[in-house]
Amino acid sequence: ASVSARPVDTMTSNVLDPNSIKAIIKANVPQSLDELFPFIGVFKSLSRDDIKSDVVAGLTVAVMVVPQGMAYAALAQLTPEIGLYSCIMPILVYALFGSSRQLAVGPVAMVALLTSAGLSEIQDPALDPERYQRLASTLGMVVGVLQAGMGFLKLEFVARFLPHPVLSGFTSAAAIVIGCSQLKDIFKLSLPRSERLQDILDPFFNKLGETHGMTFGVAFSSIVFLLAAKKVKQKVKVLKRFPEALFLVVFFILVSHYAGFAEKGVKVIGKVPAGFPAPQNVLWGEIGNVMGTATSIALVGFLESFAVAKTIAEKEGYRMSAQRELVGLGLANVVGAFFKCMPTTGGFSRSAVNYQAGAKSTLASLVTAAFMVITVLVLTPLFTDLPKPILSAIIVVAVATLVDFGEFVHLWRTDKRDFALVVVAFLCTLFWGLLQGILVSAGLAVVILVQRVASPHSAVLVQICEDPPTFRNRDRFPEGKQVPKTLIYRMDAPLFYANAESFKDELAALTLELDPRVIIVHGGAMPHVDSSGVAVLEQVRVRCAARGKTLVLCEFNGPTRDALETAGLVTDKAESDAAGAAGKKNVEMFLTLNEAVARAKTLVQIAAKEDVALDVSVDDDAARRSFDAEAKTVVSARDC
Repeated sequence: ASVSARPVDTMTSNVLDPNSIKAIIKANVPQSLDELFPFIGVFKSLSRDDIKSDVVAGLTVAVMVVPQGMAYAALAQLTPEIGLYSCIMPILVYALFGSSRQLAVGPVAMVALLTSAGLSEIQDPALDPERYQRLASTLGMVVGVLQAGMGFLKLEFVARFLPHPVLSGFTSAAAIVIGCSQLKDIFKLSLPRSERLQDILDPFFNKLGETHGMTFGVAFSSIVFLLAAKKVKQKVKVLKRFPEALFLVVFFILVSHYAGFAEKGVKVIGKVPAGFPAPQNVLWGEIGNVMGTATSIALVGFLESFAVAKTIAEKEGYRMSAQRELVGLGLANVVGAFFKCMPTTGGFSRSAVNYQAGAKSTLASLVTAAFMVITVLVLTPLFTDLPKPILSAIIVVAVATLVDFGEFVHLWRTDKRDFALVVVAFLCTLFWGLLQGILVSAGLAVVILVQRVASPHSAVLVQICEDPPTFRNRDRFPEGKQVPKTLIYRMDAPLFYANAESFKDELAALTLELDPRVIIVHGGAMPHVDSSGVAVLEQVRVRCAARGKTLVLCEFNGPTRDALETAGLVTDKAESDAAGAAGKKNVEMFLTLNEAVARAKTLVQIAAKEDVALDVSVDDDAARRSFDAEAKTVVSARDC
């Protein structure tokens, strides 16, 4: 039986009654403190053992954050205390509004490098460090507004326009650039700061002979120690929580102080201001100048953060909300901007350590923030003699794990278009620049997406089993049998403006090849039909009718059936009879393919008995000639 689509009440469909308004408010506005602050519900369920685990995890992450915060601040060309400040307010705010229980928020390498790349074009940090710092905070505020705005407006899908191959290529290239950018501090060379690999390596090799031996020795030994410590921790469970970075920092502070590294030419951090950061205003007039960089950081930062948070949530058995994550990260950046913080996001390594250390809730983050408050109030004078090569060593070891050439090999084997995408992202980022790499590769990703939906996979279905009736792609099942005088066509994509013409051309070519009396369009893999798609279906119906053929639809989902009914392409039986009396035939639609095939067999039998054209409602020689001509053109193009 043909399907009667759901009627649409055009008199009331656009009117919002009070119940509808309440439903909208309930869906978008938190209705309780638990919804506004997710941590409340989590804290209520914590046991005493959970609290102990959170305290241990929070302290474990804290001792890791201290050296990392200073290192990533240096990577962003900011002073060490900015990295420490950025591990306080953003952590506190995210703990209140974020949905992940284990995500550790703070400075990360990728965001730090993007910050440096974007801001150094606006302000030279060496000429005016204070203005550069305020620019970094302004950038953080804009990042936060963009992220929170995307969350409130439910635009988290926008971030998905940076697909995995783009992120993989960008991340690998950025990690290499980050590592190479530390060469000047590892070898103590005067090198220009750049985000392009060739601009870093060329002067590096020219000045390699000027290497400061003691500086290089400190950096090299630190890198070896950090790598060895990671290997040992994987094999010795007792040392699993050993804070190798903090140990390295403390050790070399002592060695530097008593051996007089500064007097021997090794650069040290110098005096780090003590005290909690006083509130400051951002540079409102620079918002337009940092918008491009902020957009990149907002997207990349969210995707990096959400990826690790979702992975942990799946292991722990609770659901993550992308919308809530955007709001939490956004508010963390907005509030942090007024307390001298740089842009922050959730970090892979810190979050993994937090989870492995036993964190059960955001209480662990609150413990980390409390430890950082103590650090900036009391402990900052201890960092005066910390050698800068130590921070470079920490950065190099941290970003080394981000380079993933195995993904290149995997994509080459599985999807050549994705391989091209990852290579373009990698090369553009490596040799052209971070922002350019993101923009070009994201643009290419959109082009590939459009190309895929504009020329989607399609199939002619044949019957491979009679009981139960089963239909499959004839290219995969060449032994299958075509339903007599019937073409069953399935396109695996939405039918919309970008592929409507190719859909029509494909049907024309298949009609010329198989000469069916009935054409069944299978909509099971066609989730949406827009106005252009409806227009093309109507054109196909008219041209089929002109050649004595019948168009039948089946397997479309409910919303699409409603849209086709509203457009007047398909109707229920009463309306169809009325339309037929008026000289217009409408397309029959069936819920299942089996029903459509049964109807097709009936139509073919009727045509054979009566020896007349089926469903001929348009006697138009021009339409018939147009159809044949288009079909022959498509076939000729295929043969070329």
